[in-house]
Amino acid sequence: MDKKYLNLLKKYWPVAIAILFALAIALELIQRDDNQYTVNNQNSEVKLSEGAQDELWGFYNKAQDFRGRENPAINKSTATFLAVGDIMLSRNVAQKVKDANDPLLPFHPLTPLFQSVDFSFGNLESPFSGKDTFNSTGSMVFNAPRDNIKGLVENKFKILNLANNHALDQGAPGLDYTIKYLDENNIKHIGVGLTLNDAWMPAVIEQNGVKICFIGASYASINDSGKTTNDYVARIEDLDRLKSSILNLKSTCDFIVASMHAGTEYTTKPNQSQIDFAHKAIDFGADMVIGAHPHWVQTIEKYCPTTSSPPFQGGVSAESGRGGYGCKYIFYSLGNFIFDQMWSQETREGLTLKIQISKSNPPAGGQNELQGSKVPASLDSVELIPIIIDNYSTPRLADEKETKKILERIGEKQTILK
Repeated sequence: MDKKYLNLLKKYWPVAIAILFALAIALELIQRDDNQYTVNNQNSEVKLSEGAQDELWGFYNKAQDFRGRENPAINKSTATFLAVGDIMLSRNVAQKVKDANDPLLPFHPLTPLFQSVDFSFGNLESPFSGKDTFNSTGSMVFNAPRDNIKGLVENKFKILNLANNHALDQGAPGLDYTIKYLDENNIKHIGVGLTLNDAWMPAVIEQNGVKICFIGASYASINDSGKTTNDYVARIEDLDRLKSSILNLKSTCDFIVASMHAGTEYTTKPNQSQIDFAHKAIDFGADMVIGAHPHWVQTIEKYCPTTSSPPFQGGVSAESGRGGYGCKYIFYSLGNFIFDQMWSQETREGLTLKIQISKSNPPAGGQNELQGSKVPASLDSVELIPIIIDNYSTPRLADEKETKKILERIGEKQTILK
Protein backbone atom coordinates (compact mmCIF):
# COMPACT_ATOMS: atom_id res chain seq x y z
CA MET A 1 0.00 0.00 0.00
CA ASP A 2 1.21 3.53 -0.79
CA LYS A 3 2.98 5.15 2.20
CA LYS A 4 0.74 8.21 1.89
CA TYR A 5 -2.41 6.11 2.42
CA LEU A 6 -0.81 4.21 5.28
CA ASN A 7 -0.13 7.51 7.06
CA LEU A 8 -3.70 8.68 6.47
CA LEU A 9 -5.05 5.38 7.78
CA LYS A 10 -2.84 5.59 10.86
CA LYS A 11 -3.95 9.17 11.52
CA TYR A 12 -7.69 8.68 11.12
CA TRP A 13 -8.32 5.08 12.17
CA PRO A 14 -9.55 6.00 15.68
CA VAL A 15 -12.18 8.30 14.13
CA ALA A 16 -13.23 5.59 11.70
CA ILE A 17 -13.56 3.04 14.50
CA ALA A 18 -15.67 5.46 16.55
CA ILE A 19 -18.02 6.07 13.61
CA LEU A 20 -18.34 2.36 12.80
CA PHE A 21 -19.17 1.48 16.39
CA ALA A 22 -21.68 4.31 16.57
CA LEU A 23 -23.40 3.03 13.41
CA ALA A 24 -23.43 -0.50 14.80
CA ILE A 25 -25.12 0.66 17.99
CA ALA A 26 -27.63 2.68 16.01
CA LEU A 27 -28.56 -0.34 13.89
CA GLU A 28 -28.88 -2.50 16.99
CA LEU A 29 -31.18 0.02 18.60
CA ILE A 30 -33.32 0.27 15.50
CA GLN A 31 -33.74 -3.50 15.37
CA ARG A 32 -34.94 -3.78 18.96
CA ASP A 33 -38.61 -4.60 19.33
CA ASP A 34 -39.10 -2.65 22.52
CA ASN A 35 -40.86 0.52 21.30
CA GLN A 36 -37.66 2.54 21.60
CA TYR A 37 -38.14 3.85 18.09
CA THR A 38 -40.86 4.88 15.63
CA VAL A 39 -40.78 4.94 11.84
CA ASN A 40 -42.44 7.61 9.73
CA ASN A 41 -43.26 5.72 6.49
CA GLN A 42 -43.94 8.89 4.57
CA ASN A 43 -40.33 10.12 4.70
CA SER A 44 -38.60 6.93 5.97
CA GLU A 45 -37.36 8.80 9.01
CA VAL A 46 -36.27 6.78 12.06
CA LYS A 47 -36.88 8.48 15.39
CA LEU A 48 -35.11 7.09 18.45
CA SER A 49 -36.66 7.32 21.88
CA GLU A 50 -35.02 9.57 24.47
CA GLY A 51 -33.47 6.56 26.21
CA ALA A 52 -31.98 5.25 22.97
CA GLN A 53 -30.55 8.68 22.16
CA ASP A 54 -28.91 8.88 25.59
CA GLU A 55 -27.40 5.43 25.07
CA LEU A 56 -26.03 6.41 21.67
CA TRP A 57 -24.57 9.68 22.95
CA GLY A 58 -22.96 7.84 25.85
CA PHE A 59 -21.21 5.49 23.46
CA TYR A 60 -20.14 8.38 21.23
CA ASN A 61 -18.54 10.16 24.18
CA LYS A 62 -16.68 6.99 25.17
CA ALA A 63 -15.42 6.68 21.60
CA GLN A 64 -14.17 10.28 21.71
CA ASP A 65 -12.39 9.58 24.98
CA PHE A 66 -10.81 6.52 23.37
CA ARG A 67 -9.74 8.65 20.44
CA GLY A 68 -8.15 11.18 22.82
CA ARG A 69 -6.19 8.41 24.53
CA GLU A 70 -4.89 7.14 21.21
CA ASN A 71 -4.03 10.65 19.96
CA PRO A 72 -2.32 12.63 22.76
CA ALA A 73 -2.27 15.77 20.61
CA ILE A 74 -6.04 16.04 21.13
CA ASN A 75 -5.55 16.40 24.89
CA LYS A 76 -2.32 18.34 25.22
CA SER A 77 -1.21 21.54 26.97
CA THR A 78 1.48 23.65 25.27
CA ALA A 79 3.57 26.62 26.43
CA THR A 80 6.15 28.68 24.56
CA PHE A 81 8.73 31.09 25.91
CA LEU A 82 11.74 33.10 24.77
CA ALA A 83 15.10 32.83 26.49
CA VAL A 84 17.58 35.65 25.90
CA GLY A 85 21.10 36.46 27.07
CA ASP A 86 22.50 39.38 29.08
CA ILE A 87 20.23 42.40 29.56
CA MET A 88 21.97 45.57 30.72
CA LEU A 89 19.73 48.64 31.08
CA SER A 90 22.40 51.03 32.40
CA ARG A 91 25.45 52.85 30.95
CA ASN A 92 25.18 53.56 27.18
CA VAL A 93 21.89 51.70 26.89
CA ALA A 94 20.33 54.01 29.49
CA GLN A 95 21.75 57.01 27.65
CA LYS A 96 20.23 55.93 24.34
CA VAL A 97 16.88 55.36 26.04
CA LYS A 98 17.09 58.78 27.68
CA ASP A 99 18.00 60.51 24.40
CA ALA A 100 15.03 58.91 22.67
CA ASN A 101 12.75 59.47 25.67
CA ASP A 102 11.51 55.94 25.07
CA PRO A 103 12.06 53.12 27.59
CA LEU A 104 10.86 50.64 24.96
CA LEU A 105 13.62 51.65 22.53
CA PRO A 106 15.77 48.48 22.90
CA PHE A 107 12.76 46.22 22.37
CA HIS A 108 11.01 47.74 19.34
CA PRO A 109 12.56 45.64 16.52
CA LEU A 110 11.70 42.38 18.27
CA THR A 111 8.22 43.24 19.53
CA PRO A 112 6.49 40.77 17.15
CA LEU A 113 8.77 37.99 18.39
CA PHE A 114 8.01 38.76 22.04
CA GLN A 115 4.29 38.83 21.31
CA SER A 116 4.45 35.42 19.64
CA VAL A 117 5.20 33.59 22.92
CA ASP A 118 3.56 33.16 26.31
CA PHE A 119 6.40 34.73 28.30
CA SER A 120 10.10 35.63 28.22
CA PHE A 121 13.13 34.84 30.38
CA GLY A 122 16.56 36.46 30.53
CA ASN A 123 19.54 37.46 32.67
CA LEU A 124 19.26 40.96 34.14
CA GLU A 125 22.74 42.36 34.66
CA SER A 126 21.83 45.79 35.98
CA PRO A 127 20.07 46.26 39.34
CA PHE A 128 17.48 48.93 40.09
CA SER A 129 18.50 50.98 43.13
CA GLY A 130 15.51 53.31 43.21
CA LYS A 131 17.69 56.14 41.94
CA ASP A 132 17.71 57.02 38.25
CA THR A 133 21.33 58.10 37.99
CA PHE A 134 23.76 56.14 35.82
CA ASN A 135 27.25 56.50 34.37
CA SER A 136 27.14 56.43 30.56
CA THR A 137 30.88 55.90 30.16
CA GLY A 138 32.82 52.67 30.63
CA SER A 139 31.78 52.22 34.27
CA MET A 140 31.54 48.62 35.49
CA VAL A 141 29.05 49.56 38.24
CA PHE A 142 25.55 49.37 36.82
CA ASN A 143 22.28 50.99 37.84
CA ALA A 144 19.13 50.98 35.73
CA PRO A 145 16.70 53.92 35.80
CA ARG A 146 13.35 52.76 37.11
CA ASP A 147 11.47 53.67 33.94
CA ASN A 148 13.52 51.17 31.94
CA ILE A 149 11.56 48.30 33.45
CA LYS A 150 8.71 49.14 31.06
CA GLY A 151 10.43 47.32 28.21
CA LEU A 152 10.57 44.16 30.28
CA VAL A 153 6.95 44.40 31.37
CA GLU A 154 5.57 45.21 27.92
CA ASN A 155 7.46 42.33 26.33
CA LYS A 156 6.22 39.58 28.64
CA PHE A 157 9.29 39.07 30.81
CA LYS A 158 7.80 37.05 33.65
CA ILE A 159 11.08 35.83 35.13
CA LEU A 160 14.70 37.04 35.33
CA ASN A 161 17.91 35.52 36.61
CA LEU A 162 19.66 37.94 38.97
CA ALA A 163 22.54 35.67 39.97
CA ASN A 164 25.50 37.37 38.33
CA ASN A 165 28.63 39.37 39.07
CA HIS A 166 26.68 42.66 38.96
CA ALA A 167 23.93 41.61 41.41
CA LEU A 168 25.42 43.75 44.20
CA ASP A 169 26.59 46.74 42.14
CA GLN A 170 24.24 48.85 44.26
CA GLY A 171 24.95 46.94 47.47
CA ALA A 172 22.54 44.83 49.49
CA PRO A 173 19.97 47.68 49.63
CA GLY A 174 20.04 47.87 45.84
CA LEU A 175 19.52 44.12 45.56
CA ASP A 176 16.61 44.28 47.98
CA TYR A 177 15.08 47.16 46.01
CA THR A 178 15.50 45.28 42.74
CA ILE A 179 13.69 42.21 44.09
CA LYS A 180 10.81 44.31 45.43
CA TYR A 181 10.60 46.42 42.26
CA LEU A 182 10.38 43.32 40.09
CA ASP A 183 7.71 41.89 42.39
CA GLU A 184 5.70 45.10 42.05
CA ASN A 185 5.81 44.66 38.28
CA ASN A 186 4.85 40.96 38.38
CA ILE A 187 8.30 39.75 37.34
CA LYS A 188 9.73 36.80 39.26
CA HIS A 189 13.42 36.34 39.97
CA ILE A 190 15.90 33.56 40.69
CA GLY A 191 19.46 33.22 41.96
CA VAL A 192 19.53 35.87 44.70
CA GLY A 193 17.94 36.57 48.05
CA LEU A 194 18.55 37.97 51.51
CA THR A 195 19.71 34.48 52.55
CA LEU A 196 21.24 31.58 50.62
CA ASN A 197 18.05 29.61 51.13
CA ASP A 198 16.18 32.42 49.40
CA ALA A 199 18.80 32.56 46.63
CA TRP A 200 18.25 28.89 45.82
CA MET A 201 14.47 29.15 45.85
CA PRO A 202 12.91 28.36 42.47
CA ALA A 203 10.50 30.53 40.57
CA VAL A 204 7.50 28.83 39.01
CA ILE A 205 5.69 29.98 35.89
CA GLU A 206 2.43 28.15 35.24
CA GLN A 207 1.36 28.73 31.66
CA ASN A 208 -1.51 27.02 29.83
CA GLY A 209 -1.53 24.23 32.38
CA VAL A 210 2.24 23.62 32.12
CA LYS A 211 4.31 24.29 35.24
CA ILE A 212 7.85 25.48 34.33
CA CYS A 213 10.33 25.89 37.19
CA PHE A 214 13.55 27.93 37.12
CA ILE A 215 16.60 28.04 39.38
CA GLY A 216 19.73 30.17 38.91
CA ALA A 217 23.35 30.41 40.06
CA SER A 218 26.48 32.44 39.27
CA TYR A 219 30.25 31.96 39.19
CA ALA A 220 30.62 35.17 41.23
CA SER A 221 28.81 36.93 44.06
CA ILE A 222 30.28 40.36 43.29
CA ASN A 223 32.37 41.62 40.39
CA ASP A 224 35.69 40.17 41.58
CA SER A 225 36.04 37.07 39.36
CA GLY A 226 34.36 34.86 41.94
CA LYS A 227 36.83 35.31 44.80
CA THR A 228 34.33 36.48 47.41
CA THR A 229 31.26 34.57 48.50
CA ASN A 230 28.28 35.88 50.42
CA ASP A 231 24.79 34.84 51.45
CA TYR A 232 23.02 36.82 48.73
CA VAL A 233 23.97 35.03 45.49
CA ALA A 234 23.67 31.32 44.65
CA ARG A 235 26.97 29.89 43.38
CA ILE A 236 27.51 27.30 40.63
CA GLU A 237 30.03 25.32 42.73
CA ASP A 238 27.41 24.69 45.44
CA LEU A 239 26.39 21.34 43.96
CA ASP A 240 24.71 20.09 47.15
CA ARG A 241 22.22 22.96 47.07
CA LEU A 242 21.79 22.52 43.32
CA LYS A 243 20.90 18.86 43.82
CA SER A 244 18.56 19.57 46.72
CA SER A 245 16.74 22.32 44.80
CA ILE A 246 16.17 20.19 41.72
CA LEU A 247 15.12 17.08 43.63
CA ASN A 248 12.57 19.13 45.57
CA LEU A 249 11.07 20.33 42.28
CA LYS A 250 10.78 17.04 40.45
CA SER A 251 7.48 15.96 41.99
CA THR A 252 5.68 19.24 41.26
CA CYS A 253 7.24 20.73 38.09
CA ASP A 254 6.57 19.70 34.51
CA PHE A 255 9.82 21.18 33.17
CA ILE A 256 12.92 22.40 35.05
CA VAL A 257 15.32 25.04 33.69
CA ALA A 258 18.67 25.65 35.40
CA SER A 259 20.25 29.01 34.59
CA MET A 260 23.95 29.75 35.06
CA HIS A 261 25.93 32.95 34.83
CA ALA A 262 29.43 31.64 34.21
CA GLY A 263 32.25 31.09 31.75
CA THR A 264 35.35 32.76 30.36
CA GLU A 265 34.51 36.06 28.70
CA TYR A 266 34.94 36.46 24.94
CA THR A 267 35.29 32.76 24.14
CA THR A 268 33.18 30.38 22.08
CA LYS A 269 33.64 27.25 24.18
CA PRO A 270 32.61 26.63 27.81
CA ASN A 271 35.14 26.27 30.60
CA GLN A 272 35.19 23.36 33.03
CA SER A 273 33.13 25.11 35.70
CA GLN A 274 30.29 25.64 33.23
CA ILE A 275 30.46 22.04 32.07
CA ASP A 276 30.49 20.69 35.63
CA PHE A 277 27.47 22.74 36.70
CA ALA A 278 25.46 22.00 33.56
CA HIS A 279 26.14 18.26 33.59
CA LYS A 280 25.32 17.96 37.28
CA ALA A 281 22.11 19.96 36.88
CA ILE A 282 20.89 17.50 34.26
CA ASP A 283 22.18 14.50 36.22
CA PHE A 284 20.05 15.73 39.12
CA GLY A 285 16.95 16.08 36.94
CA ALA A 286 16.93 19.46 35.15
CA ASP A 287 15.44 19.43 31.65
CA MET A 288 17.53 22.23 30.20
CA VAL A 289 20.45 24.50 31.12
CA ILE A 290 20.67 28.07 29.82
CA GLY A 291 23.80 30.16 30.34
CA ALA A 292 25.02 33.74 30.07
CA HIS A 293 28.02 35.95 31.00
CA PRO A 294 30.77 35.35 28.36
CA HIS A 295 29.28 38.11 26.12
CA TRP A 296 29.76 35.77 23.14
CA VAL A 297 27.45 33.04 21.92
CA GLN A 298 28.91 29.70 22.94
CA THR A 299 28.47 26.13 21.78
CA ILE A 300 25.42 23.96 22.41
CA GLU A 301 25.60 20.47 23.88
CA LYS A 302 23.03 17.68 23.91
CA TYR A 303 24.09 15.93 27.08
CA CYS A 304 23.03 12.40 27.95
CA PRO A 305 23.30 11.79 31.72
CA THR A 306 24.68 8.56 33.12
CA THR A 307 22.75 6.00 35.14
CA SER A 308 23.97 7.66 38.33
CA SER A 309 20.80 9.73 38.16
CA PRO A 310 17.62 7.74 38.94
CA PRO A 311 14.84 7.94 36.35
CA PHE A 312 11.81 10.08 37.09
CA GLN A 313 9.04 8.08 38.71
CA GLY A 314 6.65 8.87 35.87
CA GLY A 315 8.50 6.57 33.49
CA VAL A 316 8.46 8.80 30.41
CA SER A 317 10.46 7.86 27.31
CA ALA A 318 14.08 8.97 27.39
CA GLU A 319 13.88 11.56 24.63
CA SER A 320 10.56 13.12 25.49
CA GLY A 321 10.31 13.81 29.18
CA ARG A 322 12.06 13.82 32.57
CA GLY A 323 11.84 10.05 32.86
CA GLY A 324 14.61 7.63 31.98
CA TYR A 325 18.01 9.00 31.10
CA GLY A 326 17.12 11.19 28.15
CA CYS A 327 19.49 13.63 26.50
CA LYS A 328 18.95 17.30 27.36
CA TYR A 329 20.17 20.57 25.83
CA ILE A 330 22.79 22.83 27.37
CA PHE A 331 23.08 26.34 25.95
CA TYR A 332 26.37 27.41 27.48
CA SER A 333 26.00 31.10 26.62
CA LEU A 334 23.38 33.05 24.70
CA GLY A 335 25.73 36.03 24.48
CA ASN A 336 24.51 39.60 24.77
CA PHE A 337 20.92 40.64 24.21
CA ILE A 338 20.62 44.26 25.26
CA PHE A 339 24.14 45.61 25.72
CA ASP A 340 26.46 48.38 24.59
CA GLN A 341 29.60 46.45 23.62
CA MET A 342 29.81 47.68 20.05
CA TRP A 343 33.58 47.25 19.81
CA SER A 344 33.53 43.75 18.25
CA GLN A 345 31.27 41.69 16.04
CA GLU A 346 31.00 38.85 18.55
CA THR A 347 29.86 41.13 21.38
CA ARG A 348 27.19 42.56 19.08
CA GLU A 349 25.81 39.07 18.50
CA GLY A 350 23.40 37.05 20.58
CA LEU A 351 21.21 33.99 20.42
CA THR A 352 17.55 33.95 21.38
CA LEU A 353 15.75 30.66 21.98
CA LYS A 354 12.09 30.12 21.19
CA ILE A 355 11.20 27.10 23.28
CA GLN A 356 8.01 25.07 23.02
CA ILE A 357 7.12 22.45 25.59
CA SER A 358 3.95 20.44 26.06
CA LYS A 359 2.42 17.74 28.18
CA SER A 360 -0.37 15.27 27.66
CA ASN A 361 -3.14 15.64 30.20
CA PRO A 362 -4.72 12.67 32.00
CA PRO A 363 -8.29 11.84 30.95
CA ALA A 364 -10.91 13.83 32.82
CA GLY A 365 -12.02 12.16 36.02
CA GLY A 366 -9.08 9.81 36.35
CA GLN A 367 -5.38 9.29 36.36
CA ASN A 368 -3.20 8.16 33.52
CA GLU A 369 -2.73 4.45 34.21
CA LEU A 370 0.93 4.47 33.22
CA GLN A 371 2.10 7.67 34.88
CA GLY A 372 -0.20 8.35 37.76
CA SER A 373 -1.49 11.86 38.31
CA LYS A 374 1.83 13.52 37.38
CA VAL A 375 2.56 13.78 33.64
CA PRO A 376 5.91 15.49 32.89
CA ALA A 377 6.23 17.84 29.94
CA SER A 378 8.29 17.15 26.85
CA LEU A 379 10.44 19.47 24.77
CA ASP A 380 8.77 19.90 21.38
CA SER A 381 11.34 22.20 19.78
CA VAL A 382 13.90 24.93 20.28
CA GLU A 383 14.23 27.54 17.56
CA LEU A 384 17.62 29.26 17.38
CA ILE A 385 17.10 32.94 16.56
CA PRO A 386 20.37 34.91 16.18
CA ILE A 387 20.26 38.65 16.84
CA ILE A 388 22.53 41.63 16.15
CA ILE A 389 22.80 44.64 18.49
CA ASP A 390 22.76 48.12 16.93
CA ASN A 391 23.02 51.63 18.33
CA TYR A 392 24.71 50.56 21.61
CA SER A 393 21.37 49.25 22.78
CA THR A 394 18.97 47.61 20.37
CA PRO A 395 18.82 43.98 19.20
CA ARG A 396 17.32 43.07 15.84
CA LEU A 397 16.92 39.81 13.95
CA ALA A 398 20.08 38.75 12.17
CA ASP A 399 19.75 38.51 8.39
CA GLU A 400 20.36 35.24 6.55
CA LYS A 401 24.09 35.84 6.08
CA GLU A 402 24.59 36.96 9.68
CA THR A 403 22.59 34.00 10.96
CA LYS A 404 24.73 31.55 9.04
CA LYS A 405 27.96 33.04 10.43
CA ILE A 406 26.75 33.01 14.03
CA LEU A 407 25.58 29.41 13.83
CA GLU A 408 28.72 28.26 12.01
CA ARG A 409 30.86 29.76 14.76
CA ILE A 410 29.24 27.45 17.31
CA GLY A 411 29.07 24.45 15.01
CA GLU A 412 25.33 24.51 14.29
CA LYS A 413 23.67 24.09 10.89
CA GLN A 414 19.98 23.90 11.77
CA THR A 415 17.82 26.57 13.34
CA ILE A 416 15.34 24.07 14.80
CA LEU A 417 16.45 21.63 17.50
CA LYS A 418 14.26 18.79 18.74
